[in-house]
Amino acid sequence: MKPLAFLFALAGFWLLIPVTNGDDACRYIKSRTGLVGYENGGPYTLDHFRLTKGRTDLREFLWTHWHDRKKGIAEARVGTVDRGIVTVLYLIQPDSKGRWGIDVELDRPMDPPCQVFRADSLVRVPIAKPAEDYPSQTLNSWPPDKLPQGALSDSDVTDAKLYRVILVREHKRISDEI
Repeated sequence: MKPLAFLFALAGFWLLIPVTNGDDACRYIKSRTGLVGYENGGPYTLDHFRLTKGRTDLREFLWTHWHDRKKGIAEARVGTVDRGIVTVLYLIQPDSKGRWGIDVELDRPMDPPCQVFRADSLVRVPIAKPAEDYPSQTLNSWPPDKLPQGALSDSDVTDAKLYRVILVREHKRISDEI
C-alpha cells in the first residue's frame, strides 16, 4: 500500500505529509528506545502568534545538528488554533543509505493522531523584521511548494532570532518556517 499525501495545518504551517498507517507510526514519540547517542533538545514550546525562546532554540538545534551531521532528537509542543497541543518530534539522523535528513513525527489529540514524514535538508531564511514578534517571527506568506529567495548560506553564522528554518525534500519546501 502506498502512503497517502495531504496538507495538514499546524499552527499556521501547511505541511505535505506522507501518512503512514504502519505499526511504527510515531514509534519514537511512544518510546525513545534505540536512540542511544542522540543529543536531546526540548521540549520546546511554540505558540501560534508569539515568538518563544523555544522557537529560537528549536531553530538553532535543528540547524546545528543537521549542518554538523550530529544525531539529535528534539521535541516541540506546538499550541494550535484548532488542534490543541500538538507534539512534534524531530530526529536528525542518516537514513539506511547514509543520507542525512530530519524525520518528523506529529502526534495530535485529534484524528488522525499520528503522521510522519522525512525532510532531506533544511534552509534558513532571514527574517526581515527580527524585532517584530508577530507576524515576522511566526507567520509567512510564501507559496506552499516554493523556496523563498535569499536563503542564508550554510557558512553564515547568525543568531536564531534572525532566521527561520524550512524543512525541504527534493528541493521543495515541505513545511512552513519554524
